[in-house]
Amino acid sequence: MKYGTVIFDLDGTLINTIPDIASIVNSVIADIGMAEKTESQIRAGVGFGIEHLLRALGVPEQWNSPLAMEVEGRYARLKESKAFLYPGVHGMITELAGAGIKMGILSNKPQRGLEMSVSDHLSFANFSSIRGSEIGRPAKPSPEILLRMLEEVEAAPESVLMVGDGEPDVLVSKAVGVDCLSVLWGFRTRKELEDSGACLFADTPGDVVSVILKGEQ
Repeated sequence: MKYGTVIFDLDGTLINTIPDIASIVNSVIADIGMAEKTESQIRAGVGFGIEHLLRALGVPEQWNSPLAMEVEGRYARLKESKAFLYPGVHGMITELAGAGIKMGILSNKPQRGLEMSVSDHLSFANFSSIRGSEIGRPAKPSPEILLRMLEEVEAAPESVLMVGDGEPDVLVSKAVGVDCLSVLWGFRTRKELEDSGACLFADTPGDVVSVILKGEQ
């Protein structure tokens, strides 16, 4: 097999978290008198971190950092998540694990929220590395954290596949020199992904397994 290690994005790739993100963001922007945003508006702004999302929604710059911290805190304290695994993801991860594939998660979700999401929805999986972002420092598309992850799992770039649904996944893959498989069930359209340079696509989690275990592209 060409790929011995797979690094997954989380939101829009393994888990649909838009219901939680929308609820928390709307509760936070309401505190400064902003009108509620639709899930479609919020979906269009996710991917590059909380600060980028808040700017895309029109939050005044002076409120960006404090509201980003508040979003992170409320996410970490969330008691009743409405997020859910995409159909087929459980089987995909189980099959890859059974084949001996190392797996990690690289997300622009803040680390505390990321760990909570993994604990709530992916406790059945064994990830070698789970890396999120810090306020003011999105994990992607900067190559720094992905490079550190490859050192952790002792994987050469040519043996690694990044699997994600967004532009940051494509861009960080190019920066580090790993292949990227863009999934089409997430938050971006094929056209949006192609515009960012994506060239390898998966319609279903089963397609991800085929690319990794059978070399089908």
